Amino acid sequence: MRRIVHIGSVVATTAAVIPALAAFSPAQVPAPADPGGSGGDTPPLIVEEITPKSIGANSTIRITGQVTNTTGGELDDVSVRFSYASYPFDERSDLDSFASGDSAAPGIKGASVELPDPLEPGESADYTLRADAGEMSLSSWGVYPMVVEALDGSGEDFGRQRTFLPYRGGGSAPASVDIAWVWPLMDRPHRADDNTFLDDSLPQSLGPQGRLGRLLTIGAQSDEVSLEPEDPGAENSPSPAAPTPSASASAAADAAPGAAGSAQAEDAAQPDSSTVPVTWAVDPGLLADVERLTSPYKVVEDPQAAAAAQESGAEDAEDDAGIPKESAEPSPQARIWLEQARAALADDSVAATPYASADIAALLRHGLSDDADAALSLGHQTVERVLERSADETVALPEGGLMNVDTREFYQRHGASTFLLRDAAMPAEDRVDHTPTAQAPLSLGKGEQGTALVADSGLAEVLRQDASGLGEAALAQQRFAAETAMIAGEDPGEPRTIVAYPPSDWDPGPEFARGLLEASRTLPWLEPVDLADVRPGGPASGEARQSLTYPKRGTRAELDGAYLDRIKDVRGRVRLFNSILVDGEDPFRPAILRLESAAWRREDDLSGPARALVQRSVERAMDKVHIIPTEPVTLASATGTIGILIANDLNNHPVRVNLSMLSGNPERLSIGNYQDSIEIGPNQKTTVYVQLSARVNGRTMIQMNLHNLSGEPVSEVQYLSVNATGMGSQALVISGIGALVLVAALAPRALRKWARNRSDGAAAAAEPGGTGEDGAGTGTGSADGDAQGAQASDPDAAVHHNEDRSADAAPTESDDGTGGADADR
Repeated sequence: MRRIVHIGSVVATTAAVIPALAAFSPAQVPAPADPGGSGGDTPPLIVEEITPKSIGANSTIRITGQVTNTTGGELDDVSVRFSYASYPFDERSDLDSFASGDSAAPGIKGASVELPDPLEPGESADYTLRADAGEMSLSSWGVYPMVVEALDGSGEDFGRQRTFLPYRGGGSAPASVDIAWVWPLMDRPHRADDNTFLDDSLPQSLGPQGRLGRLLTIGAQSDEVSLEPEDPGAENSPSPAAPTPSASASAAADAAPGAAGSAQAEDAAQPDSSTVPVTWAVDPGLLADVERLTSPYKVVEDPQAAAAAQESGAEDAEDDAGIPKESAEPSPQARIWLEQARAALADDSVAATPYASADIAALLRHGLSDDADAALSLGHQTVERVLERSADETVALPEGGLMNVDTREFYQRHGASTFLLRDAAMPAEDRVDHTPTAQAPLSLGKGEQGTALVADSGLAEVLRQDASGLGEAALAQQRFAAETAMIAGEDPGEPRTIVAYPPSDWDPGPEFARGLLEASRTLPWLEPVDLADVRPGGPASGEARQSLTYPKRGTRAELDGAYLDRIKDVRGRVRLFNSILVDGEDPFRPAILRLESAAWRREDDLSGPARALVQRSVERAMDKVHIIPTEPVTLASATGTIGILIANDLNNHPVRVNLSMLSGNPERLSIGNYQDSIEIGPNQKTTVYVQLSARVNGRTMIQMNLHNLSGEPVSEVQYLSVNATGMGSQALVISGIGALVLVAALAPRALRKWARNRSDGAAAAAEPGGTGEDGAGTGTGSADGDAQGAQASDPDAAVHHNEDRSADAAPTESDDGTGGADADR
């Protein structure tokens, strides 16, 4: 239950002096802890609004909020009051000490209101406190401590909130301070390779209630920028991105009539419809991630399991080597966000980080200057492609607002002359007793001069507040008003500029973010300016700050050598892949730069899975250029021609590779000339014809591989079995020569045998009775015939027989060739 209780103006009558305040940590305004009652997460006391943010001598302060019984029992006679001090804070550090609760509470009691009814456990009631500034004990222009308390019937407080009350009366006001806003649109890398997202958080962040969605619509400060889906029936309804009514205007509406109403009108926002100039600080890698969501993509279901699968060397699994991925449709929210971003940033100043906020300092330190160069050039190209406009290349955004000399020279080589830094990079001189102006001269060497725009760290801590819980936005806005009022109140007598530069992962509540821009426009001591219009300060601005320094914490924060060495291993495989591409492109460069993002300084849980997924993607791309396995070949003749089929399964890149073939036994099977350098278009195949020559029958293995032009292997080795079954030509020649040798060796012996046989036949014919026409000499002839038969069947016996005869018988006429001839006749 919630009741509403109001009370009129109450005059404070008690005075007290606030004790000296000590310095403490910045910007902490803690809500009281829940005592354990039925109030759940609701604080016992909430301050919902303080109007106006600063009060003048004739103003009426109005505090509204809610009180809740978070105890287990009924609370009677509950009252709410505020108290303040009569003296303002002396130094900015006093704000931290008071907000943290380290310093004493102020003692002057202001307005109070008592609830008419008891509060049951868990019951809430609204309250409103009002007090006239003229009747409060405020001594001079400055910031005063204030505490709002909820008290029970015994006077014990059961809830309190510390806050601040800027007062602009009691004397002359200081000179206004220019404020330049830098509005970040940044995030960590969301992709591993170009098609795979590490999680599904980015589409949610782009919605109307998401972090990036809120930053875009609130920073645009236009009703025309909306992330709500188009609804033809809601054309006349207010845009959800429209800023809330100004707190000052609300105060005027609730002001009491008469003098109080006139006083409140003084504090109402001036009828100024102009917006606060902002410079958008964008990460091109984020823009590319959002653009990729506008087409189908994949999301890794379990990034840590993906890393484990890669480390274990899982292969040939059903879905990308054991890495389950969920297919996702194009995100309509991403499309709307990009359309609205193009419109919102069209006419504003835009500065860009390197692609994916690559850790330039670490890359330069570890010899990866090529990657650093690529990060900057790819970043500018991405901004132009996605936003359809260019970023200001003269403005550099070093990571964390810190840079060493190498980083400065790197940005300078790429055209930067203005550097957006944190004050740790160029601290104020110890003798300076005020907040120096943001702009300071920066030596660029060789007589060149640049400009450092130094963001105030104290203000950055104020902006870092979450302020999304109940009542936190009002207190955070008061802290912003108090912080800037203290800066203005230092008034060193010279113009100054402060740069409001939230952290890259800024996630403000919508009410807080809108209130910051409104306060920048309506607080009388602030004058909004465009960062691009901040001019270099005079000599005095340089004297107020130390020269450029790189604190040790900057070096410690960089991506370390061990991490970058693991990235180098992936880069080595990428280099090998790039070496076969004809078009000279570097398709994995964005993925490598995402692995080198400075975001992994803070969020290391996903860096390992991202690296594993990129490495796997590179290997799969390499595998798409390959030799198609061939069935064993049978060579049926001495020579033959075979075809080797090579495939390029890449979708977008032609490749050039060298085919290498090596015979396992060159003496048995030789490989002839073939076209070893081959260019293959995307999604194409080509056949290389190779002539083989077999010297000896048998099986031989041929080793085949693809190389780049430098001879480095770029594919897995393939083996082809060749079985030669026909006689080779050389073997035939050898066999023919052997036959000739055999013939030449046997021919003389055969001729001698033939000659002897002829001689024996002639001698037999010349003997008596050898050949009678009447048949005489048959017996002798028969004996001679048997002897001839014996000689014919056994040459050696024959040879042996002729030798006996030569020895035993004297030669006769019939033994020569003539006698034999006559006998034949």
